[in-house]
Amino acid sequence: MWTISKMRNRKGFAMVFVVLIALAMIIPAMILASNAVSRRKVISGEAVSDRALSVADATIDKILNKINTFNFTFTTPTIINSDGDVDTATKEAQDYLIGYYISKINGGVPSSSDPTGSLATIKKSVSTFLYNFSNQHYYVVWDSTNNNVAPVSTVGPDGDIKTKEIKDLSTGDIYNNILAIDPEYKTDNMWAEIDVRADYVADQWIINDTAYLLSRPNVKRTIQAVAERGQVVANGGELANGNWYTRSETTQDKTVYFSDFSGLYHTKVYFGQFETTRGPIRSDSSVYMGGWAYDPVYAHNRVYDYAIDDGWAHDGRFGPDKKSLWWAKNNGYAVDGYPQADWPNGDAALFGSAPFRDPTDPNGGLQDKAFDQYYVNGDATIVFSVVTDADGNKVGKVTINGNTYDIPSNGAIFVDGDATVSGTIKGRCSVGASDDIYIGGNIVYEDPPRIDKDTPIPPGYTPDALGLIAYDDILIPGSTFNVHHHLEIDAAMLSVHGSFGVTSDVPWHRINGSGEYEAWWNGCQAEWSTDNAPAIVSGNWVKGYDIQHTNYDWNLYDYGAPPFYPATNSRTETEHSVRYKIVTDAGLLNHLRSLTKDQLTPISSSAPDYNPDYPYKYTYNGVTYYYGTHFSFGATAYMRKTALYRISWKEQIANPVKPEP
Repeated sequence: MWTISKMRNRKGFAMVFVVLIALAMIIPAMILASNAVSRRKVISGEAVSDRALSVADATIDKILNKINTFNFTFTTPTIINSDGDVDTATKEAQDYLIGYYISKINGGVPSSSDPTGSLATIKKSVSTFLYNFSNQHYYVVWDSTNNNVAPVSTVGPDGDIKTKEIKDLSTGDIYNNILAIDPEYKTDNMWAEIDVRADYVADQWIINDTAYLLSRPNVKRTIQAVAERGQVVANGGELANGNWYTRSETTQDKTVYFSDFSGLYHTKVYFGQFETTRGPIRSDSSVYMGGWAYDPVYAHNRVYDYAIDDGWAHDGRFGPDKKSLWWAKNNGYAVDGYPQADWPNGDAALFGSAPFRDPTDPNGGLQDKAFDQYYVNGDATIVFSVVTDADGNKVGKVTINGNTYDIPSNGAIFVDGDATVSGTIKGRCSVGASDDIYIGGNIVYEDPPRIDKDTPIPPGYTPDALGLIAYDDILIPGSTFNVHHHLEIDAAMLSVHGSFGVTSDVPWHRINGSGEYEAWWNGCQAEWSTDNAPAIVSGNWVKGYDIQHTNYDWNLYDYGAPPFYPATNSRTETEHSVRYKIVTDAGLLNHLRSLTKDQLTPISSSAPDYNPDYPYKYTYNGVTYYYGTHFSFGATAYMRKTALYRISWKEQIANPVKPEP
């Protein structure tokens, strides 16, 4: 707000995903046909070789059988490519799908940010399985962090089996290492190790494994099996992978509070060319909107689109998509002839029914409701803060003239004089002053204000709130401006008989719109007078903040005003409200976010449910859902399911499976 001087994704990733199987089920209870054998200290070379081959072949069969149970028919991940390259997104969706399945055999974790690179790593990975001839259980080197098979760096009796976790695939038990299962595993002839690497190329699974007894690791048998599987398919397009909403309309009679508007002014008000406002603006006189009013503007007289800081050019823009004043007046975004506010209620909020303090007054104001330690007779410096208690909980505190207290239980603080306020607020509180309130620095909430009206309040959540109610002015002094060229105030501000603006000692600078002097008023501001402002203009010069963002905190509307914050009138007004509620059901979102732009219905600007923020809709199971304008290029991949069978089998002589660098 201004016044005139008398002499301001490389990639994102979303995934429609069904949890497949726990690793314990990849090769569950893989029982070989061979019978348990008795322990022997010495086994002939031929017997060792035969046993290794038998284990290698049986493991291949178990892996192939398990691949047949993979749920390949579901739609898996949606890879988003921010560069708008559908072909790249399609390939990455395929790579992620393949990497996911191979990781269930080789170990490793596919990366959502680098599907192709992680697939290359997974393809080179080797997993280590163990078979115990005594109990006929299979084991695997395990990664508990990712709940998956672990890729190994070293194989053999002194490899990763000695240092990493081992999981019994029959029981699910996890051991620190093989020594925790059998300290004599190297000599008792009861263990075979099987090192495995799988790949998927051109619609074929290629599985290699090398088996050997841990007591005779030099006698190895390596085999390779190739099996066919259905083709991997990916479909690309512009995906509606953002937030989805349902729409509701209500008409109700309600009491209107000063805190129901991002800006409420008794006199005419000017907004500069660089200003933005979110939340309704209201004036008992006229509004000169030279900037961008995202939400409706109401004036008792008239709404104009002149910019005070741009030679009175018609710079004003209205609505979410920056329409003209003519459009705004025909679509409810610029309303003339709006009722005036009832300002005397501000006096009652401060003083109640009498000018003197009377804690027994049932109709008392802040001066009467404030407990003794929160009532100051004279000027006060008030600093809000947040501390962590012994239980690890964050607790709001307030320091008044050097004395620190909890946030008052009833939320009332009163200063019979001037109050200087700053700090971080956790809790709900109002500060009243019989004279002026000075902004001593940034005033912010521990939990940020809710600037987007369609963001829901979480269940059981109490938002932070601060009311600043001054009998006269709310002022930004030069000492604050000089330190805070970027200033944020999270509060519901009310100047009952004054204005909100900078003091005379704030220096002048040329208007530049660069953001060097920028401010955010997050909450609301209500002012009797607009003779002062956070930006005062004189030609090409300004003192204060030439870029201002007036953002309404929708918690004030949906949850309620700060303690003892007044209504603007003693009557009710009829209000028509349209709200968009975000969809949170995970299963429903998975479906909606898999839709492409072509599957959505564009909403005509003449339709009764048109909103430029949500110009698309989609009806599902009889319910209409609304979507915005953000689409990402992406693809979904799946594998067509066919029966898996061997098409080749051969022994790999002198080519054992082992980890690659």
